[in-house]
Amino acid sequence: MTTASCDRGGHTSKRMRPWQSSCIVLAGLALTLAIMRRLAQSSRGSQAARRALPVTPYKCPVPAVIHQRIDHVKPGRLIIIGDSHGTPELFRLLDKLRYDIATDNLILAGDLVNKGPVSRSILNAVPKMGCWAVRGNHDDAVLSAWLQFRDGQQLNPKFEWVRDMTDEEAAVLLGLPFTVSIPEYGIVVVHAGFMPGVPIAHQDMWVMYKIRNVVHEGEGPGLTHRLPTNTSSAETSLGAIPRYRPIEKAKDGGGEAWAALWRGPPHVFFGHDAVRRLQLHPHATGLDTGCVYGGQLTAAVMPPLADLRVHSPAFVAKMRSGEAVSREDLMVELVAVDAAEVYSPPGGLAA
Repeated sequence: MTTASCDRGGHTSKRMRPWQSSCIVLAGLALTLAIMRRLAQSSRGSQAARRALPVTPYKCPVPAVIHQRIDHVKPGRLIIIGDSHGTPELFRLLDKLRYDIATDNLILAGDLVNKGPVSRSILNAVPKMGCWAVRGNHDDAVLSAWLQFRDGQQLNPKFEWVRDMTDEEAAVLLGLPFTVSIPEYGIVVVHAGFMPGVPIAHQDMWVMYKIRNVVHEGEGPGLTHRLPTNTSSAETSLGAIPRYRPIEKAKDGGGEAWAALWRGPPHVFFGHDAVRRLQLHPHATGLDTGCVYGGQLTAAVMPPLADLRVHSPAFVAKMRSGEAVSREDLMVELVAVDAAEVYSPPGGLAA
């Protein structure tokens, strides 16, 4: 079977890549069909009907699974890749890593699409790559644009490519959760980040794919945050914790990087912040190195779990005690490929 791989110009190639040698569609047929039925109902239904259901900040249907938990990993490495934004460097990086679909565990940290030339090729490849991925703000914005287009509305010029998206490609975006966690490694992947001090189950959807900074606003009891299952109403009291206000862009209120304040557990891998590029905080690692703006596409690579347990005593000790693990404990290796070109003007860097 051949799958979507692309040259620098975004043209589809029939060459089979090493990680595609067993490239049968690994997504379960029943799950795929269920997603397709849900997508068809969403696109056919009226806007008023969709507004009555829980929606994301971009007014898309909330995914069936918001926080995906992986309890059983494959015996190979754990690979987490930053924002690809529709660039062919994703395929180049997988080749460089010699990604093995049969044994390696692969997670994409969101913003799979938009701005780059091969967004549709990535959407076609993802179900065949044996990987997991989280929802980025661009992924959700693209899905929203597609649903509106299906309702007869005009497309924003920056989403013109969405006109040709198929139902199958849109279904990939519809199924993306907001987080993917692997408890055996003590890690979680999210696109943008979290509010420090707030349990992951209580994180707001906007925060998970938009936050970059937080502004400290004191401490006090009775702090509330919206539950991610309904961004308009549901709230839960989290008791006396520091009060932070989430910020996406520093120009909107300053603040400091949320990741610098994250104490874990778990260790968080995230993207979304191309301005700061690679971020190496004690318990959070930022992997958006600005590939679409001419930078790099970066992966964090961890050894197979069995090897990690043999060669990292600190990892074993901290997992037993419930402490947050560090990159050193996880034996993280950072691997990157340079962008072949500037796909989007750096002026859009904060988007």
